[in-house]
Amino acid sequence: MPTDTQRIQKRTPATVALEISSATQPFITELAFTENVSLHGVRAIAARAWIPGERVLLKSYHGSIQSWAKVIYCHELAAARYAVGLELHSAVGTWVDHLERRSSRLPRSN
Repeated sequence: MPTDTQRIQKRTPATVALEISSATQPFITELAFTENVSLHGVRAIAARAWIPGERVLLKSYHGSIQSWAKVIYCHELAAARYAVGLELHSAVGTWVDHLERRSSRLPRSN
């Protein structure tokens, strides 16, 4: 795995709610949150350990991203959390829906 200084594409810090589902066992699904994203990969914080090499399906909760991905690494963090590196394959959509982001900034009426 290349280090950040060797990466071809810059990663953008972003916290996006993400659904990760196993390709071989679709009933294994969890909600995770991204730490950073790029065109070809994400680093997510998950509650379960994912197996490097495993194929998964990703869907963003507040956008339209949907992509098959490959688990590149899974590092245990404190408090039963895991940092998971995911390589995206044929991602389609956007991480955050622009209309939802805009409406969330509008003042709420009482």
